[in-house]
Amino acid sequence: MDRSCSKASGRNEIMATMKLNNSQETYGGLTCRVIDALPQGQQPDAVMVLCHGFGAPGDDLAAFGPHLLSSSEDIAERYRFVFPEAPIDLTPMGMPGGRAWWPINMAQLAEINQTEDYSKLTTVEPPGMSAASDQLAATVKEIQAANGIDDSATVLGGFSQGAMVTSNIVLRDGFVPKLMVLFSGTLLNSEVWKKQAANHAGCPVLQSHGRQDMVLPFAPATLLRDMLTENGFDVDFHAFIGPHTIPMEVLTELMRQL
Repeated sequence: MDRSCSKASGRNEIMATMKLNNSQETYGGLTCRVIDALPQGQQPDAVMVLCHGFGAPGDDLAAFGPHLLSSSEDIAERYRFVFPEAPIDLTPMGMPGGRAWWPINMAQLAEINQTEDYSKLTTVEPPGMSAASDQLAATVKEIQAANGIDDSATVLGGFSQGAMVTSNIVLRDGFVPKLMVLFSGTLLNSEVWKKQAANHAGCPVLQSHGRQDMVLPFAPATLLRDMLTENGFDVDFHAFIGPHTIPMEVLTELMRQL
């Protein structure tokens, strides 16, 4: 049988027998979508916390839960997925349903892309990042406590701004997750992050970025990769031909690493 057909058949079998649990919980003051396929009352062996990007709804990445659960019987039997909603409602700013971890000046970001003066992006701490990081760190700790796990059974990650806030809590607060997942993130607050990374135990990192990314340019993403690698993080970097997105091949690699 063709391998792709075999994989599809196996996935269909898993989906046919899988009972999906999909609920809304509050951890650390953040509304979270919680998805798993575990029997009622059973605690997971591991939890993945995945944070959405700027302007997206809180459950923007929640479809990854069923996809990953149905892709592997091992994942379905072991993992719970938690998708926190960022604290800032962007509806008053003309983005109904959109959320943000902190405000972003999109015009300034476009100018940075045009001028390629990336220092204006990589060397500064965005206003509001610290407060958002405080809340996400509290959320992760509450999730861990509720599920009876520690860092070694926690996967932390996000897309775009969600990857930035993830990077910040790992470096700043000393989280040592089972895996850090950075989809289309970037280097920020570089001098501080470098010092924090040097004092960190390091952890595995799955990082991806599109070479044609017109939102967060590719070059600063490689600076983040290099900074983490130089400080003992085991970075698996996936560059792809494409824009500001998460391609299927990267999601497949995430499934493999989980």
